[in-house]
Amino acid sequence: MDDSELVSVKLSELLRHPEDLDKLASLKAEFSRKKTNVDSQLKSGLQNQLEVTETGIKAIQKGQKTLNAIKEEMMRIDKLCAEAENMIQEFPLINKISKIHRNFVAVEEIQSNLQNLDTRLGQIDYMLSTDECDDLTAQMPNLLPIHLGLTQLRDFQDDVISQSEKLDDPDTRRTLETYFDPLAHTVDSFDERIGLISMSLIEIVRAGNHGLVVRLAKIVEAEERADERILALKEAQDNHQQLASRFKSMQKGAKAARGYKERFITCIKAAVESKFDNAKNNFEDDPESLPESLDWFFDDLALVRQAFPRLFPPKWKIDNLYLNIYHGFMHSFLTELIDKDDLDGAGLLTIIQWVGQYGQSMKALGIKAADLKPHVIDNREADLLREYTLLIGKKMEEWTNNVIAQEHREFADRSEEPGNESGKWHMHNVTPLFAMVNQNLNIALDSNKGSVVAGVVDEVVRILKDRQTQWATIIRSEVQKYTQAVTRDQQEEVPEGIVEYMMAIANDQIRSVNYVGGICDKVAPTLSKKYEDQIRAAFEDCLNGYIDLATQILSEIVEIIFNDLKPVTKQLFTPTWYEGNQVDTMVATIRSYVVDLQPGLDDELFPACMLQLAEKTAVCYLSAVHNKGAKFRIAEAVEQIRSDVRLLFEFFTEFMDRDETKGILHVLEYLLRLMSTSKEGLPQVYEEFKSAYWDLPMPWVEAVLKCREDKTRDMVDLVKSQATYTPRGSEATMMSRLAVS
Repeated sequence: MDDSELVSVKLSELLRHPEDLDKLASLKAEFSRKKTNVDSQLKSGLQNQLEVTETGIKAIQKGQKTLNAIKEEMMRIDKLCAEAENMIQEFPLINKISKIHRNFVAVEEIQSNLQNLDTRLGQIDYMLSTDECDDLTAQMPNLLPIHLGLTQLRDFQDDVISQSEKLDDPDTRRTLETYFDPLAHTVDSFDERIGLISMSLIEIVRAGNHGLVVRLAKIVEAEERADERILALKEAQDNHQQLASRFKSMQKGAKAARGYKERFITCIKAAVESKFDNAKNNFEDDPESLPESLDWFFDDLALVRQAFPRLFPPKWKIDNLYLNIYHGFMHSFLTELIDKDDLDGAGLLTIIQWVGQYGQSMKALGIKAADLKPHVIDNREADLLREYTLLIGKKMEEWTNNVIAQEHREFADRSEEPGNESGKWHMHNVTPLFAMVNQNLNIALDSNKGSVVAGVVDEVVRILKDRQTQWATIIRSEVQKYTQAVTRDQQEEVPEGIVEYMMAIANDQIRSVNYVGGICDKVAPTLSKKYEDQIRAAFEDCLNGYIDLATQILSEIVEIIFNDLKPVTKQLFTPTWYEGNQVDTMVATIRSYVVDLQPGLDDELFPACMLQLAEKTAVCYLSAVHNKGAKFRIAEAVEQIRSDVRLLFEFFTEFMDRDETKGILHVLEYLLRLMSTSKEGLPQVYEEFKSAYWDLPMPWVEAVLKCREDKTRDMVDLVKSQATYTPRGSEATMMSRLAVS
């Protein structure tokens, strides 16, 4: 559909009747206001976007200028060096002597360092032995000096070995390697020390030894920078060999990345893997122990997020690093357990419950589900729940499905009346259903496993809620068949007794509430606090479902009653209304239903049904302003409306509290004022009406005003122009259910 067709459809919706042409001025003003607002927002958004774009362009230009300046400065330095060489007449000789001197100094330095190698190594080994301690609170104050000394010796080793490679002398190289063998052993001891600290970071921080962690972080950070420098030098040598060869200082020191950062991460993973191995062994012995075996998981992450960021370099994002490692291991751990061939129902249920707890605990730590990738069990919850159902609840579900199918057939066919005890209607299968539920819960209780009981409760609640959903669907379908049967043949196809059956089903919801409450009170106290709260929450959800379904059924009964009232309600406010007794007929029809509802409905449901009937009556009466031919002959209409209100009040107060009835029917007083007040007083009446019923629809107000015999073109515009904003209420009023067209 193109834009022109959309406009045509919109216009056809707004201008359905000739009277709607009166709306043109107000519609034009309203659309102009909306257009002005949209234009203002677009202009503001465009201005903001232009400012952001302009700022970005300036930053790019500034960076480009800086790069060009650096490039020009390097070229200038290179040119000056070349010119300086030409200015000195004996520069080649001087340069040669300088190289000889540098080489001589370098040889002396190498000789001195080789002679002092054992002494320096001895000092480092002594510091290592002095710091050696298994206590998590050990400070290891020599860690940084040890690292500095080893770094200097290793850089010296790399320089010497690099120089020896330029000589075609294998013997010299082997001799040098022999000299440096002790250094390799010391480096291994140091790396082992670093690895042990890295694997124990959580425990060290928990013990309050933050200084040791900071020293470790400085060492790893220094090695990381050195590795980055080596990689940058290698890239520069690959891309600019001639330039790099001129800066000999760039070629001194380590020649290959030592990878301390990668080994640091590997150690963290090794520590986590060890913890998961213990959890796996515990799970194999007792699947129910899974939550307790993984208690450390969230404690560790909480400690990391709280304490680690200030101990490590910010660019590491240490909390995210730990989160990704821990979550990755949790994913591997759980998926491996799930794929085990010998996983039983109890183990499967434990995993399912743990996944839910995992998400909640992560949320409590401030970690969003979107940040956890991949999903901890690859979004396999539904498959696992189905598998658990096959292992634990298959028989219960099959029996329940048979009961539900039988109940639905009985309701759809209505070949015989439902059961009746003491005048209250009921279905036949509620008691057997909950006997079956009790039997399965007793089996679960005999297992003495809280997780199994909670799992069976979850399955019971799921089945009962499925039953509620199916009842809601079939009731809506059957009521639609009943209310939409127009021809005699259609009416004959719809079985009778629908109201009695719906009363029986509504009563069963109250009986089910009592059954579920009794089961909860029996099962919950036998469990630990953790599982007691869990199943009480599940049963509470189930109870709310029963109350909601009972309320829906009452609403459907009211719809059936008012379906029979359609011929009468279509005459309200029409010329026939002034001469007839439509409300008398409405009251008589409603009464004929109420005399059956009062004895047949549960004592707790009947007052709620009467409340819905009263509200529906008021809504239906108000909506009658849309009836074809509706016209308010003000003097007569005032008298007739007051008479109708008296009849309705007298009827409903037979079954309801007078104040409650008055509160519902009071809305008709506003209708009376809206259709009888002079044009000048209408804005005040509207404001008072809107204050009492915040969701009062303006189209309905327009319909009332258009039904007045003294209507004028500016009457609606007067109300609209002086209408003020009314805050949205917490709950919708009956005015939200008014027909507006």
